[in-house]
Amino acid sequence: MPTNRELRTGLVAASDRLREVNSPALAAYIEKVLAPRGWAALRATDTAGAAVDNLSVFMDKAARDQIVAAAAAAGNQVTDDVNEGYLMVLTGEYTPRKPIRARYGASVEKVNLNVTPALSLCQQVKEQTGMSAANVAADYLMHKYKAGPYAAGYAADSLPPGTVCNPQVPRTVRDEIRSRAAAAGNKVTDDVNEGWQKYLDGQFTPETLAWSDTSDMVNLRMNPNDDLHDKLRAVKGIRPLQVAIAYLLAKYDIDPGTGQ
Repeated sequence: MPTNRELRTGLVAASDRLREVNSPALAAYIEKVLAPRGWAALRATDTAGAAVDNLSVFMDKAARDQIVAAAAAAGNQVTDDVNEGYLMVLTGEYTPRKPIRARYGASVEKVNLNVTPALSLCQQVKEQTGMSAANVAADYLMHKYKAGPYAAGYAADSLPPGTVCNPQVPRTVRDEIRSRAAAAGNKVTDDVNEGWQKYLDGQFTPETLAWSDTSDMVNLRMNPNDDLHDKLRAVKGIRPLQVAIAYLLAKYDIDPGTGQ
């Protein structure tokens, strides 16, 4: 029985030999397994645990169409992508987000994307995440192909409002935030959702806040999305409302010292 190191060495030698005898197509299969995360691609083809007859992944039609088109353009099978995502979840390489509830009255068309992933993987991700296999699949596919909430320019105001929050800030700061948001046609709550999402995606790093004058502190009312709030609360050392205020100041270029 070859060791792990001998296995890789043998596969490399086999690939080289296949190219020597003019069989590049067969060599390419071996090289795909040897490539980074090649093991995941190979494991995703393991049908020993059987495949789901059909898994209906419910999502926005626009996201479904984008995923199908992008997968086809990349030469990928969507079912293989789902298996890939499941494996990344199980190995801790990817953490799925909980599905976002549609805002009441929204008229976005919803459809099913049918896939047949490995049954054993479906069961494992459900146990590990507490989410349905379909929801995990939808989140990973949208993440991989930058669709839905992962798309560039995704509107934060599509998120449903959550619990009312009243962080305290100097009156001059509150008034300036409200004024600049209104001038830009924005809502403070939507700005906070945007900032929280950017923080979770690693696109925003909040600076430490230090008010120069705390003699006139007032509430800055907002009701950002509860799911995003819960995700930030799970991050150690971070207070969601600190991230919210820091993002508002950064977005509207407001000096925390002067409030201008």
